[in-house]
Amino acid sequence: MQKRIAVIAGGVVVVLAAGFFGIRAYHAHVQNVAVQKTATAYTQAFAKRNYTKLADQVNLKNLPGGYTKKSLIARNTAVFDRVGASDIKISKLKVGKVQGTYATLNFTATMQTKIGKLKAQHYETTINKSGNAWKVHWTPALLFPQMSGDDTLQLTTIPATRGQIYDRNHQLLAKNGTVIQAGLIPGQLGTGSTRTTNLQKIASAWDVKLTSLETLLKQSWVTDNTFVPVKVVTETPTLTGTNYQTIGSRTYPLGEAAAQLIGYVGNATAEDIKKTPTLTADSQVGKAGLEQTDDKQLRGTDGGELYILHGKQATVLLKTKAKDGKDLTLTIDATKQKAAYAALNNKAGAVVTMDPKNGELLTLASAPSYDPNKFVNGISQTDYDSYANNKSLPFVSRFAQRYAPGSTFKMLTAAIALQNKTITTSTTKSISGLKWQENSSWGSYKVTRTVDASPENMTQALVNSDNIWFAQTALKMGASAYLKGLAPLFKTQATLPVTQNKAQISNSGKLATDTLLADTAYGQGQLLLSPIQQAAMYSSIANGGVMQQPTLIKGQKATRTTVFDQSDANAVKTALTHVVSDTTGTAHGLAISGHTIAAKTGTAELKLKQDTDGKQNGFLVAMDADNNSYLTVALLENTGSGPVVTAIKPYIESLY
Repeated sequence: MQKRIAVIAGGVVVVLAAGFFGIRAYHAHVQNVAVQKTATAYTQAFAKRNYTKLADQVNLKNLPGGYTKKSLIARNTAVFDRVGASDIKISKLKVGKVQGTYATLNFTATMQTKIGKLKAQHYETTINKSGNAWKVHWTPALLFPQMSGDDTLQLTTIPATRGQIYDRNHQLLAKNGTVIQAGLIPGQLGTGSTRTTNLQKIASAWDVKLTSLETLLKQSWVTDNTFVPVKVVTETPTLTGTNYQTIGSRTYPLGEAAAQLIGYVGNATAEDIKKTPTLTADSQVGKAGLEQTDDKQLRGTDGGELYILHGKQATVLLKTKAKDGKDLTLTIDATKQKAAYAALNNKAGAVVTMDPKNGELLTLASAPSYDPNKFVNGISQTDYDSYANNKSLPFVSRFAQRYAPGSTFKMLTAAIALQNKTITTSTTKSISGLKWQENSSWGSYKVTRTVDASPENMTQALVNSDNIWFAQTALKMGASAYLKGLAPLFKTQATLPVTQNKAQISNSGKLATDTLLADTAYGQGQLLLSPIQQAAMYSSIANGGVMQQPTLIKGQKATRTTVFDQSDANAVKTALTHVVSDTTGTAHGLAISGHTIAAKTGTAELKLKQDTDGKQNGFLVAMDADNNSYLTVALLENTGSGPVVTAIKPYIESLY
């Protein structure tokens, strides 16, 4: 009995011991899980640069050197903002087993900085028990392992040289040059009424608002001897309280003639830096045009040195060389670009010129325009207001805006009709009067024309720009066949560093009614094409049936698509030469002795109701019918096609 009792007692002891050690093991497991959770939360916050969440994982009761939660967050933010830390990757995260009230924490971090990728940094600390929680023991070494105490992080940068933009003949379109910057010396302006008089004289001479000068002088960093930049000038009149400095600057030799295309640069904003942490407040970034779309290529990568300063000693973390930006060579011809812009004479419009054989864009001109040189070093409020308040919208790139193409589109309707045998070149139509409707179901709606000619074949209909002739042709063809003919023209879109919406046949992509089908056939309805898109589609007529997409970057090739039989495209092109050569042709004013030009005019009418006045946009498409060296699409808003022919003829002459 005693032996049995002893055995039972021994079993109880074993069970109690097992229970004790089991509870202890479970408690250790719970602690290790909590420590791991803290480590994961801290390193994730570190990688995401969320310093508020990072601070939540720190033992705030044991911070060194008088740090508080607020100053801890501020220090982390300042240090990693300074280096431009981004794309932070955490690896080799290792948490030791809990040893009483602490566990070790080790991890490795890599990151991109403003001057390049920083090699792996190996961090070590502990996670300590604080009350019922486990918190990271934070020191400056968790900023960078080499830091301690009052060490500071320093960054010097070597700016990359921005790539320049050239035209096809290596003429500069965006240049790294110098400009004269005018500025104020506050201490030399005087006081009281003398100061006011001097500022008024300066405001008048520099064409700036007096209030703008006062605002500049109130900046927190301004002292009596500070040079306060105001604007870039070309003249340097002697004025009390002023000075002039020659500074490096991006300049644009063509100025207004290529502003919407080339764009301009300016200092990086807080938003720019947030998107691209490698930037600094002194970085020049593209703000518009190609300067913006190709900014990464042009800007390059700054070099410099990132180091920790321990008193007079320094530990270098990263040293890199600047990688200069790459130049950009365009297909644009600067001489032609200036001539095209001059032809617009500051009226709202655009001129797109393309070499139809290879798609190289020779001009992309838009008017009215603005001077990009004024924006680089800070535009004055007066100058900016003059642009912003201009109802003709000088910032708009009209060569990339969509418009109803008007009667220029008839050349494609003709080619489609020839292709699907709806007509032949000798098909004639007898039409009476200037208005027509298919039947009474059209109600009061009628198709109109400007010349009462009958009978007409295809060539005569193009010469007279007869809306009724082409409406009847499309209706005979039917919507299905017409859409089938249009499909390859709209399927392929140009790949250009220029923002433009897709060309559209109609809002729905269908031609659901006879009136919409009829209107589309002569370039109205819901058709929307930019001048660039028009040039691509009309190249199918210039190229004997092959549509050439445009290209803007020298050396790049663009898509070529056969959309018409060569004989059909050539028949339309021949007909378009009569639009110029015939004395009654709508583009006869374009005729140039010794040259054969194929052309089509168009007037797109934008009005809510027939037989009322409304807005008009005039178009002209002109092609070199001899050597196929150019195809030009010209637009003038708020006018018919006649003034476009008159305005553009000198430019067309300059192409020979």
